[in-house]
Amino acid sequence: MKAILRLLFFVICLGLLAGCEKDEMFPDQPDPMLKKAMKVKVMPCSSSDVLVKAETDWQNINEALQNADPGEVVQLGEGTFYLHKSVVCWDFDGTLKGAGKGKTIIRTAPGMLFDVNDCPPVNWSFEKHDVGHFFIAFPHHYFDGERTVSAKDFSIIVDEPIDVEETERNSLHGIMAYNIDLDNDRDHPINLNVEYKNLSLIGEYDPVYNYYGYSLFSGVSGYGYSNGIFEAKNVFVENAAGCVKPHAFFGPDANVIIKDCHFNNCRHGVYAFFDHSWTVKNNIIENSVMGLALLKKGPYGEDWDGPAGITFVKDNWIHFEGTDAMGIGIQYASTAEVKNNVLEGSSMQYGGIVSLLANNWIIRDNDLCGVTSRPIFLLYSSNFDIRNNYNQALTPVACTDLIIGEGFVCED
Repeated sequence: MKAILRLLFFVICLGLLAGCEKDEMFPDQPDPMLKKAMKVKVMPCSSSDVLVKAETDWQNINEALQNADPGEVVQLGEGTFYLHKSVVCWDFDGTLKGAGKGKTIIRTAPGMLFDVNDCPPVNWSFEKHDVGHFFIAFPHHYFDGERTVSAKDFSIIVDEPIDVEETERNSLHGIMAYNIDLDNDRDHPINLNVEYKNLSLIGEYDPVYNYYGYSLFSGVSGYGYSNGIFEAKNVFVENAAGCVKPHAFFGPDANVIIKDCHFNNCRHGVYAFFDHSWTVKNNIIENSVMGLALLKKGPYGEDWDGPAGITFVKDNWIHFEGTDAMGIGIQYASTAEVKNNVLEGSSMQYGGIVSLLANNWIIRDNDLCGVTSRPIFLLYSSNFDIRNNYNQALTPVACTDLIIGEGFVCED
């Protein structure tokens, strides 16, 4: 019996020795489940040195995005991350997610010029600013199938200029997902969905920034030539040339949805063109020059032959001010409903609700009492049904087939 016990003890010891030898031979191989968790969970660096923290935070976020599998979530932990240069992740199909607005913060590294040298350009023949200056960018080559880029539950602060020549624009796109083949083949759009939810993007308004004084060229944006969905929901943007810029989501099943957002001190609250249709609902847009600028053509009058859907602009509060300001401007668009919006502001050139070369609109139940110049301004438009608006003062220029019902007088 003692002999058997001694033999069993000897076998167990051999097993332990073999295990130790294996650990010594492969000391850097973590458990597969731990390796998976390390790839998708990113925590902010705790170094007090700004450069060390910025380099480490950039490296960790960048590696996690580059190594993410399709459909995977890259989870950012609670705390503040520094970036000293652009994060660019090609052909990303997944989610970048934080612990919540104000809990996960990604910001420009304090006291450092921001490096944009690795950014690819925006290749659009009519785009005047064809350089790509991005804080976080998700560029896509042409692809088959379907992809979704999602960013949610974190905050971005951009308050440092870009390291560029004085003649170049020194502001940043906050988050951009886009197709680099924008002019190549309009007949074969990609299927790219872009989703922004529960985000805040705060820029700086200062003369040091040479594009209207904004550190953010845009807050959240997507350039498509896509048959996908662009959605911005519960997004706060402050101090940006354009708070939201969704362009060319124009396929027959495409749509642009902007809902429950708050934009403050943006030259354009929403600036969008070449889109199939827009649903803009329940947003607050204050201190803007142009609250909504929705164009079916390009920014310089470029033709667009895509299908047209129904546009809904409802339940928004918009404040606008400036020489060329407007509250709601929709150009070249057919079939739109503009209802239950509250507008305040004035403009030397335009006005509250503005249409150009538009057809088949309904404008009803809007409160325009706070608009002090041209509450409704129609140019070369037709087939409009206008009624039940407060301060329903109409300025039509070369319009036909207008049905104008009763409006309401504003109370003192």
